[in-house]
Amino acid sequence: MIKFTCYGGVNDIGGNKILAKIGKGSIFFDFGLSYTQESKFFEEFLQPRSGCKIHDLLKLGLLPKIDGIYRQDALYPKDFESYDFRAKQMWKMDIQSFDDAKQNGSWHPDALFISHAHLDHCGYAPYLGNFPFLCSEMTKKLMDAVSEIGNLQGLDKQLTVTKEREMGKLKTGFFPGELKVGYSKEDENRQFRCLEHKKPQQIEGGLTVTGFNVDHSIPGSMACLVEADDSQVLYTGDVRFHGKSGYNLGDELNGLAPDVMFCEGTRIDKTEPDDEKKVESDLTQIFSDCKGLVMVGFTWKDIDRYETVRDAAIKSGRTPVFDPRLAYLLARIGRSVYDENATVFLERCGCMLYSAGDYSNSKHKVGDMPLSMWSSKRDNIFVDTKHLDKGVSALELNKDPSNYVLHLDYFRFKNILDFELPKGSMFVRAQCEPFNPKMELSHERLIRWLQFFGINAENNYEPYQIHASGHASGPEIQEMIDKIKPKMLVPIHTTHPDMFKNKAGIVFRPELGAEKTLQ
Repeated sequence: MIKFTCYGGVNDIGGNKILAKIGKGSIFFDFGLSYTQESKFFEEFLQPRSGCKIHDLLKLGLLPKIDGIYRQDALYPKDFESYDFRAKQMWKMDIQSFDDAKQNGSWHPDALFISHAHLDHCGYAPYLGNFPFLCSEMTKKLMDAVSEIGNLQGLDKQLTVTKEREMGKLKTGFFPGELKVGYSKEDENRQFRCLEHKKPQQIEGGLTVTGFNVDHSIPGSMACLVEADDSQVLYTGDVRFHGKSGYNLGDELNGLAPDVMFCEGTRIDKTEPDDEKKVESDLTQIFSDCKGLVMVGFTWKDIDRYETVRDAAIKSGRTPVFDPRLAYLLARIGRSVYDENATVFLERCGCMLYSAGDYSNSKHKVGDMPLSMWSSKRDNIFVDTKHLDKGVSALELNKDPSNYVLHLDYFRFKNILDFELPKGSMFVRAQCEPFNPKMELSHERLIRWLQFFGINAENNYEPYQIHASGHASGPEIQEMIDKIKPKMLVPIHTTHPDMFKNKAGIVFRPELGAEKTLQ
């Protein structure tokens, strides 16, 4: 028997949280945040309260109220019941933690499969209990990097390790001895079980899990096949077929005919496939034609786009200069931009002196050595100033801007204040266009920056848009479905579930939070 419930990704792009119960076992497919749903309640200066974020998210329905899945200390700090305080009743929630469920024998999930390291697929995973997380080794490394240098705080940073929340008392300050909630000093590693392409793993609950490499806009992406007895459930994660990897899930699982197939459909309404090779060709042309500095915006986690921009810059005779976060990410997977005919942008920060001391609180900006390896002990000093020594600062850029292509996304536009931009300088947006109100407001601000500095004057100060999506087009998705031949097709991660077709079986359009049972 198969039961499944979609707690996210229904009539929404992102926020996938799908619980599948197969035989005696159960597994979540992703546990991500939904930018669309969060934006209904929050914005830049209106955010969940950091001290009780899980409670805020649960109360607003942004996290599902399910017994047996959340970590105890996220709901209530350690030793919570040992203390009396004024707001104690406000912490009470009618929900059982994973720890309590495991202790008293109540239901709890056996595992979480994480398809890739985008936060709309794994961003809420830190709130989950200590059950195994299954993903590719690359996804684990990327999650490590995101937790270290991404803009995350509190529990949200704990993608791969946990620090237990605990009650305590203030030792110093104006109110010594008063209660506080803090974090334990020691990190505890999550239970990660890394999946390899086409190699089955046995997990709790009698389930067999097999990961399949797929192409997406972030490396390490996987689809997942879960089997128990005679039942098969397939989850595609996010897929495309125009990237550089050559992975094709339809060819890999041709004729599988699983009982259920959860299929993403971000671009199910688009008829034309994208082409990363065309992105490189178009970028090479625009880089060659530009008379000043070229700035290119794209997410620092997109290594395929990094390689495309790098190669286009080199072909146009320019030096590619990349965001230090991307350099740090590459270093975590054993690569260096300096070995790939590229370099790193040295941002001016801290006291704004270009002094090594300016980077004490943002070490990844001055070197790409893992932060955990830094040490300042008297007899054992390890520091990394690679970017300070070898990178490109605004001083070098200003000497001859036409020599460079600079990776600079919108949220790093403050660096333009250090530039001396010649006429004809360009900004290229090599990522998706705005698709929600928050992004549209950011776009308006971006235009003001371009207007103020005379960037893209020949394009009415609009960004030059050159991009290929991380998602397959409608015909490509349909071809994959036709090859795999699912008995039941479940559209997720889409706003157009009505456009899915299934020649081999039925199409079931889920309702948010409603359980479906297959005998």
